[in-house]
Amino acid sequence: MSLNDFQRTNAAGPDALYQLPQANSHTYSPTNTPAKKVVVQSLALSRLPRAMRSMGWHTAAALMQRWFDSPAWAMPEAWKERKTQPDPLTLKPAQCDESIVKMEWAMGYERCRKAVEVAESRLASPNGVKRLTDLLTKAGWSGKDSQPLGHYPMSALQMDVISQVNFAVFGGTWDVLDDMYGTLGNATLKVGVVGEAFTERNPETNQLRHLFHVEKVGFYIRDHYDFNGLQYLGTWTEDRVLTKAETAFTLSLHGQVVLRLKEGPFAAVTNGDFRDYRDKTGKGGDFVIYSDVLWRNSGQIIDLGVWA
Repeated sequence: MSLNDFQRTNAAGPDALYQLPQANSHTYSPTNTPAKKVVVQSLALSRLPRAMRSMGWHTAAALMQRWFDSPAWAMPEAWKERKTQPDPLTLKPAQCDESIVKMEWAMGYERCRKAVEVAESRLASPNGVKRLTDLLTKAGWSGKDSQPLGHYPMSALQMDVISQVNFAVFGGTWDVLDDMYGTLGNATLKVGVVGEAFTERNPETNQLRHLFHVEKVGFYIRDHYDFNGLQYLGTWTEDRVLTKAETAFTLSLHGQVVLRLKEGPFAAVTNGDFRDYRDKTGKGGDFVIYSDVLWRNSGQIIDLGVWA
């Protein structure tokens, strides 16, 4: 038996997506032993949120449940590229979720806390300064007098348009299996500012300096919840996902470890299974994720350099 033994059933119901065929599991002994027949039931794809909740993955479960409850809609790949993303302020409610992922929850994970530190350290980086000057120009500043940017409080979606200046990427394939892994996998932690640009003349050189006073810094997560492309999403039982070690044994021992762990419904799940579910049921809507904003007071002064 292998992961390739999972076959689509002919059942009409949307929950009956995968069923492992009757499998022969041989006992190994010096004498010939009749094969042992093991029948494994089909695992319903829509049971995954419940399995997540049983593991304590409440944020991941809420995101997946939203996907199952939404009308069918596939996110265009272009939406995942910065240059071709739609204006966030034009997103429809069905295409964007701002309520499920909370920064207070995300900061409970070390990888997110490290991403916040990295993003904050990039405020005054060359890319950060270039982005900040572009935003100030867009806001109407000509390099004279002063120019406010952003406001407190504003949503992450608003900050994404008005005053987001840099970001840090966090999460990876080798992270521990936890609620953060199930929720985001690889994600982007963005940083934006609220403050004011102003000018200051150097009394010694008489040169005009362009500066930005950062009053507050905001951190938020932006991600995409979609099932585009090819991706293995784990081997699931009705109660939990197999650990990475268990999955490795599954692959090396032809699936027999799964039967010892759980003689009941289980399946290896991929992105394609969710797309098939959407095609069959008319349900399953992708969406953009925005968290709320984690605010911190600042006071940092950023040198904007020569104003063009």
